[in-house]
Amino acid sequence: MRCLTILGLSISIAGLSGVVVAGEKAFTGVFEGTGRGCSGALYVRAKTIEWNSTYSLCKATHYEVLEAKKSDVDYERIVFQLKKPSSQCRYSVIEVEHASGYNWNVSGYQSLEGFKKKDLPDWRNSALPERQILSCLMTGLD
Repeated sequence: MRCLTILGLSISIAGLSGVVVAGEKAFTGVFEGTGRGCSGALYVRAKTIEWNSTYSLCKATHYEVLEAKKSDVDYERIVFQLKKPSSQCRYSVIEVEHASGYNWNVSGYQSLEGFKKKDLPDWRNSALPERQILSCLMTGLD
């Protein structure tokens, strides 16, 4: 019985250590688009993401973080997969990467497959509509 109690306490303590990691501050911010095709804004909130641009309207929806690269101070790159993109939203995966100062590169991918294959030669410069990526220089947090 004593062995079960110790095992139960160990599992409880191990579970608590995950709370600290899960409690880490979420990446949030407002990013303003630059240029004709990228005018609009990206809103990243603690639980939802919204991207309104010239060619796509992604209403606020929940997301999953697919990848995140963080420096000692802040995020350098983060990739979101939209849970339920709105009907006028062309992008189900959004990548936000810090360029410098207030500048951020924001890219929209039409599918998870497109995001995963973005660096393959057949995908990178493809004229196929389902392989097109919207890349925008945006201004936001510093």
